[in-house]
Amino acid sequence: MTDVEMADNGNTTEEVKVPFEGTTQEHLTKVCTEKKVNSDVAKALSELFEALNLTLEDFDERVIEALANFPVEHGKFIISEIKKSELFGVQNRPQFLMSVMRNFKDKVRQVGGSEATKTSLIPGPSVESLKKLIADTGYSLEVTVGQRKFHAPADVAAPTHGHETFIGQIPKELFEDKVFEKFQEIGKIYDIRLMLDPIMGRSRGYAFLVYLQKEHAHEAAKKFDGHDIIPGKPLKVNVSVANRRLFVGNIPKSKSKEDILEELKKHPELENVTDVIIYSFPDATENKKNRGFCFVDFADHKSASDARRKLSGGKVRVRPFNSDLVVDWAEQQAEPDEQTMSQVKVLYVKNLKEAVTDERLNELFKEYGKIERVKKIKDYAFIHYEERESAIKALEAMNGTKIDDVEVDISLAKPQGDNKMKKKTFPNKFPGPPGKKGGIPGAFGPKRGGASARGSYGGPPYGSFPPAPGYDPYYGAAAPAQGYYQGGYDPYYQAQDPYYGAAAGGYPPSGYGTAYGGMPAGFKGRPPMRGGGMKGRGGKRPGGSFDGPAVKRGGRALEDFSSDVAPSHF
Repeated sequence: MTDVEMADNGNTTEEVKVPFEGTTQEHLTKVCTEKKVNSDVAKALSELFEALNLTLEDFDERVIEALANFPVEHGKFIISEIKKSELFGVQNRPQFLMSVMRNFKDKVRQVGGSEATKTSLIPGPSVESLKKLIADTGYSLEVTVGQRKFHAPADVAAPTHGHETFIGQIPKELFEDKVFEKFQEIGKIYDIRLMLDPIMGRSRGYAFLVYLQKEHAHEAAKKFDGHDIIPGKPLKVNVSVANRRLFVGNIPKSKSKEDILEELKKHPELENVTDVIIYSFPDATENKKNRGFCFVDFADHKSASDARRKLSGGKVRVRPFNSDLVVDWAEQQAEPDEQTMSQVKVLYVKNLKEAVTDERLNELFKEYGKIERVKKIKDYAFIHYEERESAIKALEAMNGTKIDDVEVDISLAKPQGDNKMKKKTFPNKFPGPPGKKGGIPGAFGPKRGGASARGSYGGPPYGSFPPAPGYDPYYGAAAPAQGYYQGGYDPYYQAQDPYYGAAAGGYPPSGYGTAYGGMPAGFKGRPPMRGGGMKGRGGKRPGGSFDGPAVKRGGRALEDFSSDVAPSHF
């Protein structure tokens, strides 16, 4: 009986797979003969099937054919590595094995055959230690070519956002078992995702760990940041949040938040859109309902990653408003801790009309307590009170009220860390005038003298640069006489909301501290090319060329391939 028979299905004839009648070993022998597998490799494969109790569903014909194309020694090495790993924790075995062999082939091209066989093909701790850990905890292990995920039982409810820590500088010989052992000292762990280098066959040296209790994530960051997990190997640990927000530029300024949300939801390819954040003009007209860009929130990171890929081009192209949009990950900014925020005496007031002055604000807010000073910058302002109680009282009374018929949004200002501010003090991060190698894309600001020529962006008046984050456009870098600015910066004038008037015309400067997430760093250069996205000289953040988010979790500028390995866990 042949393995394939022809079946007549109406107007077409299809191949129908006939089940093999015989033992697994007989079936394996038949397939190895058909695929012309070397006899030594076939023997090793037969022993592997027997040792791991495999079937042709685990190690299908496609995998055997790929194995047959390797030199004999490499084929035997692949089989020995599979046997050592026992494919423990691997869910989709054929897909995993195909990826492993493809990556091994790339590794051979990069380092040569002899070097490629000196390191593990499937990195991980010993199977014995994993089995013991799983027996002790009741947890499960899921292994893909890009990560190892160790997680709590299915009946444990997934925590909300803010429970995750980034763990960097993990020695590459350590895996999830050692990370779990150390970090469970703080509290109950929901999951650990250790990222792998699929080609080199080793850990990338960083992981993401989620606690069931939010406070445990903060406690772990305090306790283990700088802690030696083994002698001489300090960890880098901080609280992190999966990025679920995209920056979307080049949208029509005449569109309201509702218009943008409706347009995005017309495209079924863009799944799980939950919200749109726009920045309007307080002195808005019908044709200027937004500033030419917005932020789009998604239910989870994977949905955001998929949308970014589709909006930027690729096999499935989505063009809301029939426009080539500029899309990137929103920069996540570090949030001050609770202790820092508990001492804040400064209010951040946004959505102010141009006509509102410092003096007017002082009159409106002084009834709640003694004010040290007021500073208005374009359409937002900072109110400095002498006492925190006064700031809280004003916040409760004034937030959501109208000033000159425009509703204002008021919050406590968020001071940024000294190191971050000092790095952002000087405006030399904008190396060229708008429209040249540096500058800000002209889609977000007014053109001088009408429409610019093709490829030109226009720019702020007089061709000046937008001030760098943390650079005060009124006082410059010099500290004023009252001595408030230390080292040339003010801890609040990091522009709490990054898109409010940092430059003439309302350019969105990069990297301002905000809960909303900033415009992508290095967002400059030429206008978006056909196919979407910023290419050529337009700068991007480290790792931004990958489908996964770049440096989204905090810590060092490490590549994150989490989106390349079907992260259904996000």
